[in-house]
Amino acid sequence: MLRQLKKVGIHLNPFFTVREGDSRTELSDSDEFRFDFIAENEFDSLVTFERTVDRSTLRSWLDSGKRCFSVWDNDKLIATMWCDFDEFNFAPNYRPLATDEVYLYAAYSDPRYRGRNVAPNMRQRCYAALRELGCSRFYSYTQFFNVAARRFKEKLGARNEQLRLNYCLFGRWSNTVTLRTYQ
Repeated sequence: MLRQLKKVGIHLNPFFTVREGDSRTELSDSDEFRFDFIAENEFDSLVTFERTVDRSTLRSWLDSGKRCFSVWDNDKLIATMWCDFDEFNFAPNYRPLATDEVYLYAAYSDPRYRGRNVAPNMRQRCYAALRELGCSRFYSYTQFFNVAARRFKEKLGARNEQLRLNYCLFGRWSNTVTLRTYQ
C-alpha cells in the first residue's frame, strides 16, 4: 500500500525514536576483536570500508565533531557506528542534543562477520566508551517495518520512546507527527 501511495505522490515514513543503553548486559571477555573510536591514522581504512558515504562526507563528519566507533579484526575494519554529539540528525526527527545525549546512526557490520555477536558487542562497548566521555542518554531511530532492527534493539534492552510518522504530500508539504508516546 505504501508503494501505491508513493506512486501518486504521498510518501509515508513511520519510525520509532529509540532510547538505548539503559540496561547493561554482560560483554564477552574475548580478545578476538578491538573496539574503539576511529583514530586519524585509520581514516583511509574507514573510507575503504564505507559503502554509502563518500570520503568528503566522512571527513566533514569527523571535522564537525562526530565520532565513529569501530570494530577491528587485527588490522581489518569489520564494523562501524557513528555518534553525533550535537544533533539528532535524522531529518524527520531533527533536534539539538543536550550535553549528555548522543545520536547513534549508520551502523554497519561486514556480512562475513554476522552471527559472531559483533554488532551487539559494538553497541554495548560504544555505550561504555560514551559513558566515559560523560554521555548518559543514547538515541537512534528504527524504521517501523524493519522488524530485524527492531528485534535487535529489543535484545539490547532498548525501548521505543515514540512512534512518529513523517509524511510528504506531492513533493510540497512535509511534516512529522507523533502517533504514540511510550512510557
